[in-house]
Amino acid sequence: MKLSTIALGIDIAKAKFDVCLIKPNGKAKHKVFQNTRHGFEQLAAWLASHQADNLHACLEATGTYGESLALFLFEAGFIVSVVNPAGVRAFANAGLSRTKTDKVDAELIARFCLAQQPQAWSPPAPELRELQALVRRLESLVEMRLMEENRLSAGGLTEAVRHSLEEHIAYLLEEIKRSEELIRHHINNHPDLKEQSDLLDSIPGIGTATAALLLAEMVNIKEYKSARQAAAYAGLAAA
Repeated sequence: MKLSTIALGIDIAKAKFDVCLIKPNGKAKHKVFQNTRHGFEQLAAWLASHQADNLHACLEATGTYGESLALFLFEAGFIVSVVNPAGVRAFANAGLSRTKTDKVDAELIARFCLAQQPQAWSPPAPELRELQALVRRLESLVEMRLMEENRLSAGGLTEAVRHSLEEHIAYLLEEIKRSEELIRHHINNHPDLKEQSDLLDSIPGIGTATAALLLAEMVNIKEYKSARQAAAYAGLAAA
């Protein structure tokens, strides 16, 4: 990957994102956009106005909020990196940066990008995107089940409400079981995913569900020296 002297740091949130553009002269330009397709197009126009065609964009891996923007920038021809927030925090600590605002974070990410030149990101393969969707659906179902169980255990319910909660919990348990089976089937049907899942399963303390989560949301473990190192990177096991 060619080293870039122009960096775009992006601090992403659900509704908006803060950006910091650092050009070769070291000056930082800041802007805020809505986290929508229209906001992405406004960003592209803003970058063009600053003649920032050959840049390296960097954002933290924070769930689903940044996926559409990362894909938009990738398809626009920019180098894009999606980095572990722990790496950015370590960079901030090394520089003794303690201030935390969205604007400051965007500049911190931009300076991290210039200093570290993180690996370029590319969109996941279709089978990985499908796994991501299945894993996220499972997580939503588990969260809903826990919420309903908490309501049921709170007490003071009418008979009708209690019955409704019990029925919904039973339904959610069936859907969780079905989603888990879909995930297993999907992994088993794709040799590369199956190989990586088996490697992660070999680490004590990492079961099938955690392995699926790692595969869906974190890394291709082949980029690491060992499956244990990949798990340590995600904070799930000791290195």
